[in-house]
Amino acid sequence: MSFLNTKLTRRSILTQTFTLAALSSPALLAADLTSLRILVVDEEGKPVPRASVVIGRLKKEDSRKMKGRPLQLKTSMQGSAPLPPLEQGWYMVQVISTGYQTYGGKIELSGVEQEYTVTLKPPQKQFSVHTKDQK
Repeated sequence: MSFLNTKLTRRSILTQTFTLAALSSPALLAADLTSLRILVVDEEGKPVPRASVVIGRLKKEDSRKMKGRPLQLKTSMQGSAPLPPLEQGWYMVQVISTGYQTYGGKIELSGVEQEYTVTLKPPQKQFSVHTKDQK
């Protein structure tokens, strides 16, 4: 009787080990990750080099609260921001570059690969109005 129990226990352990190995395989884990490429351009479609890109995962689609710490990086000379594979879900993207308006927007990551283009606009002209006190 104990021989039979030992056999079942070994089989059970082997089954659990193979199941765990299969579930933790990179191929299955990669299914929940998205390779994101952010491209930052100006209104003429020219790349914006050395722009600061901040991307953080949101707790929910309609939330502004982030999960964990956001990633911060700079665009290349071609305006591309190299990102590691990210978990699928909603993210907040912010792009800042001298001579342009700051960009902020949400993006949903899904699928294996995704490209997101940010078009930066020149700063708005500002005017100051001064009035004289009337007496």
